[in-house]
Amino acid sequence: MEHHIIKTGIIGGSMNNQWASRTHIPVLQESPHFQITAIGTSKMETAKKSAAVINAPLAFTDYRSLTKSKDVDLVVVSVKVPFHYEALIAAIAEHKHIYCEWPLCLNTTQAKELANLAAQAKIHHAVGLQARQSPEINCLKQAVENGEIGKVLSCTMKVATQGKGGITDRKNSYLFEKENGADLLAINGGHSLDALCYILGGFHDLSAVMNSNYPAAVVQETGETIPKNTADQILINGTLTNGASASIHIQGGVYPAFLLEIQGEKGAFRLSQRRSLGHVQFGNLIIEKLTYPDTASFLKGTEDICWKVIKRSSEKDMHPAGYVEKAYHVLAKDMSENTRDIPDFHDAVKLHELLDAVRKSAETGRKIVLDK
Repeated sequence: MEHHIIKTGIIGGSMNNQWASRTHIPVLQESPHFQITAIGTSKMETAKKSAAVINAPLAFTDYRSLTKSKDVDLVVVSVKVPFHYEALIAAIAEHKHIYCEWPLCLNTTQAKELANLAAQAKIHHAVGLQARQSPEINCLKQAVENGEIGKVLSCTMKVATQGKGGITDRKNSYLFEKENGADLLAINGGHSLDALCYILGGFHDLSAVMNSNYPAAVVQETGETIPKNTADQILINGTLTNGASASIHIQGGVYPAFLLEIQGEKGAFRLSQRRSLGHVQFGNLIIEKLTYPDTASFLKGTEDICWKVIKRSSEKDMHPAGYVEKAYHVLAKDMSENTRDIPDFHDAVKLHELLDAVRKSAETGRKIVLDK
């Protein structure tokens, strides 16, 4: 890869932003391909302070000014979802390359517009679906495609988080309003469903149920009770394009976990997450494999069949920044060699459409066919 420093401005780059300060900022600081040149936050005092901490020369409160800066090649958007669209429109208008956190925006209509505008601007655009950069997920994808367990018959996925139930802190309270586009289905569900589809292919059809056990949530800092109109129980059943049956349970306000089990004619795979928070994109994954004996022996009993670990996350990939670092490496390569390997706005559109199908099925009680 040709070495070229990519001057990077972060909208939402405050050191108080837990996601940016734990992932984007340290990863970009350590990368030989990027230099953080600008920090944008809502308050100049915070912007200057954060920029000073990381030796970034520029600080902004106006995202438009950041995108116009000649000292910015790449704009990173790491703010709350309702503010993505305007920041992305501004960056595209200035023909700046973009890395935007998932969800791309509030809805599919906005996502399609952004994807079309980005394509017309001929910029590189990435969306933060960094689980696709996981060595474990890519290992599992290749093993399935190589037929190591034969024809895939079914998959079952469990996604659970202690958040998004009946308790919240102040900074995350906006997640309980579905109008903000960052609820349980969009965040935990979006990342997990994208990983599942990346490994096994998309859905041909699905049926869904979305329920809420918590119509309100308590804010920890104040004890205040706030209304909640987002689901904390999501059930999805369907058929994948390869003919396999799929069953997914996504839930909030419970003990956290992530588990994907894939059953095939010759065996099974299990992808799980140690010390899970219900976010597959945080890493710390382990793959186990079960191999079936010949049919005659299998029918006699399963006592000798056991799960065997075939791959687990490296120490570096036990933390959320691990996959983000890999995503930036792919983006740098794309920008240098004019390739298109990073998940982009077009991938985001497809995922937004999948989530729309889940919502539509839950609202109407009907099966939705996606692959027509």
